[in-house]
Amino acid sequence: NHKNIIFIGQDLAYAENGNSHPDDYQNSANYESQMYEHILTEAYGGKKEIKTHEVWIFFKQILEAMIIKYHITTYNCTEGGARIEGTIEKPFLWACENLLHKNLNKPFEKLEPLSLNKQNEFLLKAYYKVCKSIKHCRDFNKILSNDFENIQSIYLSLNEKEEYLNLAIEKIDKFKNKLEDIKQMQDLYEILSPLLIQFELNLARIYVLNPKTKEDAFNKSILWIKEHLEFMELVYGHIKAQENALIKNILPLEEKLKERKLDKWMERVRR
Repeated sequence: NHKNIIFIGQDLAYAENGNSHPDDYQNSANYESQMYEHILTEAYGGKKEIKTHEVWIFFKQILEAMIIKYHITTYNCTEGGARIEGTIEKPFLWACENLLHKNLNKPFEKLEPLSLNKQNEFLLKAYYKVCKSIKHCRDFNKILSNDFENIQSIYLSLNEKEEYLNLAIEKIDKFKNKLEDIKQMQDLYEILSPLLIQFELNLARIYVLNPKTKEDAFNKSILWIKEHLEFMELVYGHIKAQENALIKNILPLEEKLKERKLDKWMERVRR
């Protein structure tokens, strides 16, 4: 039962310099700058248009539908980016001064310092989760790499033997079944879900093609296979970037664990 909702940081658009993320984003500021086709949409303030892409548009439409459905006064205090229909556009300072000016009687429970043993327990649990996520990245990319090489090899042989067409599509279907397993790995699914949405949109464009001749049908199947190969390359790149980021950022945690003489527990976690 919310009275007001305040959005901040919901740009859902490229910056004027073309960057898709802040300068300090872990995968680079232009991480998604060339990943998707650019689309023009109305900008915050309504005085110009700004560049965005299909996935951000999709997310924006979800927000707009929820605003209509729940009838909660919603302020967009991002002060830039794409216009989100149904919101009231105000500076964040205005929202603070006019909506957050009352003293809230919401006392928080006083937190007591954790014991050293509890701190160590949480540190090791965090270490276990990161190591597990690194293993997920390596295991899935190994599967992905093998499947990609097999499908690409068949794809490159299609001009010689057209009967390989069904074999390539069969291999793709088997890979997509493996891809479903990612939904059980929340760490991987979170970074791949935008790619999966864009991929389904791309496939829809091919699916609706209505071939008139045998050659048209062959070309449609070629497009289908090619789209999957390009998608597999993107998935591999995303997972590899995630693995590298985890390996780099686990180092301070390992140093802290060594400092606390927890080396043997680290070794057990890695096993």
